[in-house]
Amino acid sequence: MDLVQLEHFLAIADERTFTRAAERVFRTQPALSQSIKKLETELGSPLFVRDNGNVSLTEAGNLLADYAHRMLKLRDEATRSIAQLQNLESGALSIAAHESAALYLLPNAILRFLQQFPAVKIIVKRARLDEIPRMVLDREVQIGFLKEAASFQELESVDVHSDRMALIASPNHRLAGRTVAVKDLDGVAFVVHHLCSSTEEVVLRLFRQHGVRCHVVAELWSFENIKSFVLESVGLAIVPRITVREELRDGSLIEIGLPELNFHRGTVMTFRRDFISEAAERLIEIMRSKHLRSVAKAHQRRVVSASSPAVYEMDSRSA
Repeated sequence: MDLVQLEHFLAIADERTFTRAAERVFRTQPALSQSIKKLETELGSPLFVRDNGNVSLTEAGNLLADYAHRMLKLRDEATRSIAQLQNLESGALSIAAHESAALYLLPNAILRFLQQFPAVKIIVKRARLDEIPRMVLDREVQIGFLKEAASFQELESVDVHSDRMALIASPNHRLAGRTVAVKDLDGVAFVVHHLCSSTEEVVLRLFRQHGVRCHVVAELWSFENIKSFVLESVGLAIVPRITVREELRDGSLIEIGLPELNFHRGTVMTFRRDFISEAAERLIEIMRSKHLRSVAKAHQRRVVSASSPAVYEMDSRSA
């Protein structure tokens, strides 16, 4: 018997169906069923009565539920005690992040964190968006970076970044300096990020909505790779603006106006509700304070633009 099995057991006991419990613990239903079958075999007793898709606890299941709650509570207390013992004078902070957060959002925040707490070791694990909730749920990492809050009751999420998508091109591209509509992009060569399904889906959905063919000439594995291909005029790309902020600033890449690309992408930090270390709390505070300052500046720019459009237009071009 292990603690993960007990978490699976309690999820089923709470949800009363294997389907909802599997969603809650971020497992497939067959995997969850196998976990419970193994637990019942180890204990030598059935834990659930299955009836038309719903389940209820057997007498043995009710007995185990009481012990399972106590065992998991002790596990969490032990984790908290050890973390408090370490305080911020030692230990490690583990993070799972998708590509744009790991490469473009985290470095400055981690620098600020380490300036305050230099003895804490930071471990950043690159992961796909669909893997990160499970890593946090299973305590492989303390914090996960996602595009939106995960729909698991064990997880808490806070907003830490707001971004928008940008249509980018080489300064030598024939569309450079223009504002275009999606219909103008019919047949134009594009490169996409096939390992970032959320960004790729944004691009393809935008074209589908306007009945236009997206001519994908290359599927690439990173935003840095995409930028290199765009720089060489292999094709255009639609990417989170944070990934090309430096290139837009120095002029090596340019942004093409596309009014239909009028939605934003957020980033949230996700952690378990039942425990968060002091180190994780401090990094979240740093990220949130930076986000709130950014939101305040964006609001100030909107106010300025309403009273003096010409000034705001100039500021936008120089951003």
